[in-house]
Amino acid sequence: MDGEVAQLAALVISANHRITNPGDPMGWFAGQRAFDRCGRIGFHAAHKRRFGRETRVPVAETPVEWLDRLETSSVCRVVLSFTRQDDEIIMGETLPDRIAAGFAGGGSLWTMSTESGDGGVLSWRPGWRVEFPNAGDGRIWSVDYLAEPSYPRNAGPTLEDSGCALHASLEAIRGFAEEQHYGKVAAIFTSALCLLEGSPDPRPVPRPAGPADTLSEPARRLLFAAQRSWIFDNLSLWRDQDFSPVLWNRYSELSESLYTAVTAALAAAVNASAPDCV
Repeated sequence: MDGEVAQLAALVISANHRITNPGDPMGWFAGQRAFDRCGRIGFHAAHKRRFGRETRVPVAETPVEWLDRLETSSVCRVVLSFTRQDDEIIMGETLPDRIAAGFAGGGSLWTMSTESGDGGVLSWRPGWRVEFPNAGDGRIWSVDYLAEPSYPRNAGPTLEDSGCALHASLEAIRGFAEEQHYGKVAAIFTSALCLLEGSPDPRPVPRPAGPADTLSEPARRLLFAAQRSWIFDNLSLWRDQDFSPVLWNRYSELSESLYTAVTAALAAAVNASAPDCV
């Protein structure tokens, strides 16, 4: 899954867990996989002055400090959301988010929103850049989260609805992959279906302790299945396509349906961690 989306998801789930379980030390938080490619992660708030350029006010220098500040603030929940972009590239042609997701900074625009009991909302958007290209430990990225005043976000579809939509989309595109003899791709979708259904995963991967462990079983299944289904940034899996126009249209429709189902499922699984603001 795209690193930017994975990190946002981890932050949202972790923040909601801290809000609802303030005594939990969350020993897994600082060393989780969502941070392992980043040499620095900072948080700032945009400040618009009456005169002059907008400035950035430091909020936290690390994710741990950001969580600590949330716990002592009036924030009552954090929500993950996304907006389709589907950029027009040239002469009316559109580059769908499902394709743009395979390029750095491409795809849908993902944000996390911190909501306060008094109705105040801040929308946090990440900015990624390669700041440490020679880092021996691979932590080449620097990430800055910028908060701006926003509005409450809809938590999105239910876990059940999202799960049904993802299941149907996976079944359909797996069938297509099998028909066209893309066995490796079909195996990935079979694995995603098993994760969604709670069956043994034929392609198991090590899962160190992390935010997903704090989710309910249905939310965790949906999250893992959506992560496994995210192959939009691995375009080589569908290499050597030689589809007829009819097959190409079918593939595009199935892939678009999968992208819609996966992104909605991710948001639903992550936002299942959000408590109600009272």
